[in-house]
Amino acid sequence: MYFSLFGFTLATAAFAATTPPLLQTRQTTSCSTPSGPGFCGNTGNGCSGGTFYAGYCPGASNIQCCVTPCSTPSGSGYCQYTTSSCSGTFVSGYCPGASTYKCCVGGGGGGTATGSPGIDISATQSSSFWTCAASSYAVVAMRGYTQACGAGGQVASNFLTNYNAARAAGVKRIDAYMFPCTGTQPTGVACKSPSTQLSEFLNFISSNNMQLGKLWFDIEPTSGTCNAWNLGATQNTALAKQWVALLKGSGYSWGIYANGNQWSGMFGSRSTDVGSSLPLWAVQFDRTPGVNTVNTFMGGWTSAVAKQYNLDTTACGGSVDLDSFLL
Repeated sequence: MYFSLFGFTLATAAFAATTPPLLQTRQTTSCSTPSGPGFCGNTGNGCSGGTFYAGYCPGASNIQCCVTPCSTPSGSGYCQYTTSSCSGTFVSGYCPGASTYKCCVGGGGGGTATGSPGIDISATQSSSFWTCAASSYAVVAMRGYTQACGAGGQVASNFLTNYNAARAAGVKRIDAYMFPCTGTQPTGVACKSPSTQLSEFLNFISSNNMQLGKLWFDIEPTSGTCNAWNLGATQNTALAKQWVALLKGSGYSWGIYANGNQWSGMFGSRSTDVGSSLPLWAVQFDRTPGVNTVNTFMGGWTSAVAKQYNLDTTACGGSVDLDSFLL
């Protein structure tokens, strides 16, 4: 058969010029933005039906988060690969590309996430981070007190630096969390009493005239360099109740940050109630924004006011966790 290489080359070029770029399928790199979850991709390859958002993926500036909303008869959601977590249901036929790229319609909220976008941080951040955060997030929660097992608990060394940078950038609401010393430490240094730790934290806030939205008490186990909540269920429960009583009597607005899947390991049972009279910031690592998507309750809580849904990720060029907050 006679074959024209020149004609084939022209035809191939014409096809390439008229064919839209395919969605890049880097399924191993997920990302989350205030506009929803997505996957990191090269902006040169397109984001079919979606929008690229800068600052939420590691790597070069052209590697950005492709977020693609989708709508199904079961509700609205975001296109995600089936290898990722979906707290609701994957629905086929409503997303472009591979058969494994489906619409994740979130559970518990009719497909519509509630709450405003937020982040929480522990590291010191750059000035460019704060400029981005102020325009992208309604709430930034920063570490204000740390277990510091060599000292029995102390104010975080970068608390004031991060606070001043957030204020200068115009962050709308600044929250702070307290990660106290609560266990028997491998350093041999005893934790300061709950009242001493709390006084150190609140006195620091007061003496620096910090204007904070809400304070959060972090209840989570740790082990290794520092131990937290390793006293056994009975002593842990008594200690947690002691802390909650102090928080409620402090004159500040407090909530509890905790993960339901860690609860029984600290307090003997998932149903043990140590502080459900305070609002809950729930940890549920499913990469799905929305306070209404929380479904892993414990300790007497049946609702939450905040949700941490993605841990140890990147946003605005800095290391963060991603959250939704009811304002």
